[in-house]
Amino acid sequence: MLDESDGEHWYSRRKSTIAMPIRDLGRHTSDGWPYLSPEVQLFYKAKALDQLEKDEMDFAAALPHLSLPARRWLDQALRVTLPDHHWRGALNGAGIDTR
Repeated sequence: MLDESDGEHWYSRRKSTIAMPIRDLGRHTSDGWPYLSPEVQLFYKAKALDQLEKDEMDFAAALPHLSLPARRWLDQALRVTLPDHHWRGALNGAGIDTR
């Protein structure tokens, strides 16, 4: 799932300017189970032109738990790839400075 990487950074296949240090790409539950950073997973889910109800529910559930840096990352990634995506409004409403 890493798409492209240079050993230290992951790069989106959609747009190489969308990147993240590999060390930040994954997280672990308190029990040690690995999972993909939510902002990256939401970035992948945002691509669907006809948003699935499940993806909308996932976004709504994750948004209150995203850190400010994660919200900024997702907003920036959507600004570059899907500038009119409706999730950007919710991210902006959550105190994101999109300048």
